[in-house]
Amino acid sequence: MKQKYFTLCCFVLLVSVKAAAQNVSSPYSILGIGDIENNDFGRYSASGSAAISRREPGFYNFSNPASLTVMPYKAINLDFGLRGRVSKFKLPGADTLTQPTKDFIVKRVTLAFKVTPKIAFAFGIKPYSSANYKYVTSTALNDGNTDLVKYADGSGGIYQSYFSLAKEFGKHLSVGGTASWLFGSMENTTEYYNSLIGLDVIRTEDKFYNAAGLQGGLQYYSKQGKEWMHTFGLTASVFTKLKGQNTATYTESSAVIKTADPVDIAFKLPVSIGAGYSLANNSGISFHLQGTYQKWPTQNLYYQNSFTKDAYTLNAGMEYSKGTRTPDYYLEKYYVGWGVKMEQSYIVVNGQHLNDYAATFGGGKNLSRLLSASASVEVGKRGSASLNQIKENYFQFNIGFTLKDVWFGTKRFGRYN
Repeated sequence: MKQKYFTLCCFVLLVSVKAAAQNVSSPYSILGIGDIENNDFGRYSASGSAAISRREPGFYNFSNPASLTVMPYKAINLDFGLRGRVSKFKLPGADTLTQPTKDFIVKRVTLAFKVTPKIAFAFGIKPYSSANYKYVTSTALNDGNTDLVKYADGSGGIYQSYFSLAKEFGKHLSVGGTASWLFGSMENTTEYYNSLIGLDVIRTEDKFYNAAGLQGGLQYYSKQGKEWMHTFGLTASVFTKLKGQNTATYTESSAVIKTADPVDIAFKLPVSIGAGYSLANNSGISFHLQGTYQKWPTQNLYYQNSFTKDAYTLNAGMEYSKGTRTPDYYLEKYYVGWGVKMEQSYIVVNGQHLNDYAATFGGGKNLSRLLSASASVEVGKRGSASLNQIKENYFQFNIGFTLKDVWFGTKRFGRYN
């Protein structure tokens, strides 16, 4: 592949991801800043998204920036991930599920480069959170005979642009960091309607946010070529407050009747830590475990008896990889993986957390020297009818592609002929 065409592909994908991305349908995304997804959307989604300790040369690992050093020297990778989802919901007290909602969006685009034998960097963009919901509720007016109907419709999300840098120390330790910038907007439209009293007013609320974040990570790994290889990974991340403005406009019969003055707003984000362990046999089988914990400041979510609280995620998976191994490198042909995950959400409603349980399966293949592909499916449920929560049964699939090439070196570090 000629480098000028590789550069063009990278530029077009990195610039277009924000415009291409859409939000995930979810009734709970009305709370806080919507759904925050901690899943991997590439290779590691097949094995339960247990990725903090993973190091595969041809696949980008967003969970831990220290993994960048596993790339071959002077290699450049363009990672592109997509996600499709189909969900059915069961409302409290209902006997049947709703009609399925469908979604297909771009989840991540990343460009990674191994610039020296021990240093690599990456940059890209991905959704951090998403909101898409529709609600219809009614409230009795003072006379007791008339209802006020409210139609709520929300969309938007927070995007995360990031730059990662990693360096290898010796032969067994890598350290990396990721600097992030969060930005985005969320819109909520509420229509207040009653035909008997001639009321039809629409309130449109727009929230604009931005924040900065920093993540650190390290990986310690045993020597390759042994029968068993051990890898340990640790990460920690922190963000500033999401700050911005909230504007509200009221319209009636398509005419603006009031525009409120902008109000400064803020939303506190968590401090997160994560740890992972991988055990790989030279026969190709590997086992992966991961746990993450998010320390959330308690804050009300402007909904009845709802607030933020500490959250955690547990991930476990297995993988089998088929390829050719030499003392210096491993050339993979294909892989298959499977796993499970459990997530306790940062949202608490009526004193109960929202829990998510899922099973995953998938695989991938090197299609050529320049292109590899991965795909996975995830089947899970979120919420519990016994806790008077909206229950979601979902099926989602991830598709990932990695374009790989060798870049020109520098005069100092050598060039390819």
